[in-house]
Amino acid sequence: MVAKQWSSEAIVAALAAQGIELAPARGERLARAQQSLLDASAADPLRAALVLDAEPAGFAAALARCKAK
Repeated sequence: MVAKQWSSEAIVAALAAQGIELAPARGERLARAQQSLLDASAADPLRAALVLDAEPAGFAAALARCKAK
């Protein structure tokens, strides 16, 4: 699984859409941190077994499978 790439511009735009302004160069730092997290999660074999990204209802299906029987 390949992790999505986040640029500083994308992070700044996503936060600006929510009314959050960042200090100069903060977008770059957040992009590096976000990319580190995405790279680490992409290598997680447990995450690879989940079908959360495969379909919109995947999250609900995963929750249903995890409920105590």
